[in-house]
Amino acid sequence: MSTREPTPVPTSTRACLAGEDLDWIGHRSVCVAVDLPTRVRTVTGHSAAEHPAVAATATEVWEYLCARLPQGGPRTRPAVEVDASAPLNSGLSSSSALIIGLFRAFTHRLGTVDEAAVLQWSYDFEYAICHGGGMDQTAIVTGGAVLTEGRDGTLPVLAGQAPFPTDWRLVVVDSATAKDTAGHLAQVRARHAQRDPRLARYVTEADHSAEQAWRAITGQDLDALTAAMDRAHTAMRDIQGMSTDTLEGIRDLARRTAGLRLKITGAGGGGAMVGVCAAADAAAVEEVLTAALAGPYPRARIPVATAAPPAAAVLRPVHAAGPQGGHGPGVLVALPGTGLR
Repeated sequence: MSTREPTPVPTSTRACLAGEDLDWIGHRSVCVAVDLPTRVRTVTGHSAAEHPAVAATATEVWEYLCARLPQGGPRTRPAVEVDASAPLNSGLSSSSALIIGLFRAFTHRLGTVDEAAVLQWSYDFEYAICHGGGMDQTAIVTGGAVLTEGRDGTLPVLAGQAPFPTDWRLVVVDSATAKDTAGHLAQVRARHAQRDPRLARYVTEADHSAEQAWRAITGQDLDALTAAMDRAHTAMRDIQGMSTDTLEGIRDLARRTAGLRLKITGAGGGGAMVGVCAAADAAAVEEVLTAALAGPYPRARIPVATAAPPAAAVLRPVHAAGPQGGHGPGVLVALPGTGLR
């Protein structure tokens, strides 16, 4: 017999509006936490509902967590039930949301934990697997819109945090084609080590796009944000080769039929694209896009979402950048308390 915990733990996903790969190369990225949450519920007793991939990740997170608790942890992890609102393997960081959600659910069961500890643990856990940057975890845990400055091997600098305008909506168009983020990261790391001039060109263009996007968000200028995201997508497509024929076909249809400009979210080809529109226009945009994509792209999904609000008190922005890849004045600074108590 199984007993469910009373409340599942929700964890937002994230959309990257500009600056893919820059969270570890060392420049600026802009992300927003998206209210398409992954909900994790711990279950007392055996649960036959665990997907094998979820079960494997849950076991790894449980063992990682128990190894870091002062008193250790129970030998047997609780079973979990997971409900994901966002399309999987789409560039919305659903895997990071699952890992953060598991850390939250397990620590809530064992005691209380500061979100700063969850952020650090989730970043370290994923870095050991794919050696990516930390903009995903930072955006998800911090909430709202975030401007980060990348570091390799440590969490990025949180250079800015702001609420995403409440009268804007995030329109996600999932192409139902899979991403290969791990393969992309390995390829870009090799190019970075070789000082590839084409990669350097992308970094410059993406960094400028992120700066432009951040000014647009804080200035609540939707047209400027659309232009910044368009610039970021163009760099991803034309310089980095991250787009595909399917994505470009969907993007062209969205622009022609709904007047919506879409940008790939997340490194690697395939997956989802994201656009931003006024809340008052969101229902009409969704209706037009659904009709336009139904014939040529019947598997496409179009969730429309709000941004998740900023967390009350997790981290504070640090404006003085520390050395690349090193701890110091440039790392994220947690508010007091960083562990189980």
